Amino acid sequence: MVALTGCQPVATVPKPARGGTAVEAIVGQAGVLNPLFESNDSARDVDSVVYQGLTTVDSQQNAIGLLATDWTISTDHLTYTFNIRTDVKWADGQPFGVDDVLFTFHVLQDLEYQQPGADFWRQVGVAAGGPNQVVFTLRGPSASFPTALRIGIIPKHIFAGMAPAQIAASPYSGVRAFGTGPFKVGAVSQLAITLDRNPNANPQPYLDHLVLRTYAATDPQLAIRAVLTGAADLVGGLEPQEIDILQGRTDLLIKDTRMFTNAFVSFNPEGDGKPFFSDAKVRQALVQAIDRQKLVNEVLAGRADPDPNPVPTADWAYSAAAANLHPYDPVASAKALDAAGWLPEPGGKLRAKGPTEFKVQLVVADSYPNRQIADAVARQLLDVGVQVDVKGVPASQLVQDYLVHHKYQMAMVAFDVGPDPDQYSLWHSGADASGLNFAYPRGWGLIDLALEDGRGAVDPPARLAAYLDFQTLMADTAPAIFLYSGRYDYAVSQRVHGVHVNKAIEPSDRLQYVTDWYVNTTG
Repeated sequence: MVALTGCQPVATVPKPARGGTAVEAIVGQAGVLNPLFESNDSARDVDSVVYQGLTTVDSQQNAIGLLATDWTISTDHLTYTFNIRTDVKWADGQPFGVDDVLFTFHVLQDLEYQQPGADFWRQVGVAAGGPNQVVFTLRGPSASFPTALRIGIIPKHIFAGMAPAQIAASPYSGVRAFGTGPFKVGAVSQLAITLDRNPNANPQPYLDHLVLRTYAATDPQLAIRAVLTGAADLVGGLEPQEIDILQGRTDLLIKDTRMFTNAFVSFNPEGDGKPFFSDAKVRQALVQAIDRQKLVNEVLAGRADPDPNPVPTADWAYSAAAANLHPYDPVASAKALDAAGWLPEPGGKLRAKGPTEFKVQLVVADSYPNRQIADAVARQLLDVGVQVDVKGVPASQLVQDYLVHHKYQMAMVAFDVGPDPDQYSLWHSGADASGLNFAYPRGWGLIDLALEDGRGAVDPPARLAAYLDFQTLMADTAPAIFLYSGRYDYAVSQRVHGVHVNKAIEPSDRLQYVTDWYVNTTG
């Protein structure tokens, strides 16, 4: 992480003291405040400091215990036995224990529970083990399973006997929400969510209150203005042009950290895309036609990492070798297209193969920066004789009408793939067909095997070897043009001390160390 503006000598950093309030500006109303029903980033932000999971992810991207102390794995890698902490209380003073864990996962498995991910949990066995133990039984090995257990645990003594819809509608999933985390909900209004210190949290936060002031998604600039005017101390998820507004302020720090995002343009080798993308040599040629650094500079003001791999650059399993297999080389790209029979038309700019001109459509979510990136990709591909017509659609329509049913020639997407390199659901040809999957129906055996090996191995060296193979195979198969990994930029007033984040985060992880924040000082 790099602090881009301002610098405070270590000698002047005051010692923290209990008390005070920090205010963060967030964009969009939060909705249901319950980790089993959260539907947007604002809800995830609130839930991340109210609830806790069995695990969390440390600064080295390892899953570590949070409400669990530790766990053991059976020799067949199908059974995980978690030891549950006995020193934790809910914010209302009631003891936390195994029954709360079992209750939470049984809600996730309830047939009336219809949230994303429900099918995953219904395939996991959950039962009490020995004293203070919960045992999870999987149908197949999944080394990334501990990271799935970051989902927040909810209190059985509050929600017992309620159907999923009743839990979501309860005031304890809103204005009275509490968990085992450092804060509990104090008040909710159209303007702000006020979080109060959880008196039973361990560790205790320094802050008495954390206020998340909400601004309309239709005018996110208001959140920036709140920090500029002193109405808020922090604001995150900044776009490059917004950073420019804040950059000159000596009373602010801009914290810049990597994210686990993966943006790519997928090729469809079937249907309407078949005449163009069924040949891996053509796909590789188009990959080599793209100057990722230029894209990042033009559209994102340099605030992203060019990333030719499906695994984000910040991930522990990222392969620099795979990233360099087919580097930007427009001359090599043109030669490969020639060799594949896509030849420049006499006197024209476009390539053609017989009577078929290389004209394709690229569908993309019609929002910043996706549309702008897609337009830039189209300009670069035109330089090698390929015409790409960009079609912008609403994000929900992109998913439902195009991606799920593979009804596209090219599609640009950006995913938060999380801190574990397991990308089985995105790229394994046997993954759930109703989800977002980009595997090809043929010639996918080795890629499937690498993903299976990565899931099946528990020790990091064996997992790393599998994911290095996966990235090499993906580079040669070229099912997509992988473009960049995003950055998260966070403006922090110098009134708030102790704000720090891991070197790579998902957006709500910026609050992971909120117990270290302070505004009151001694000396």
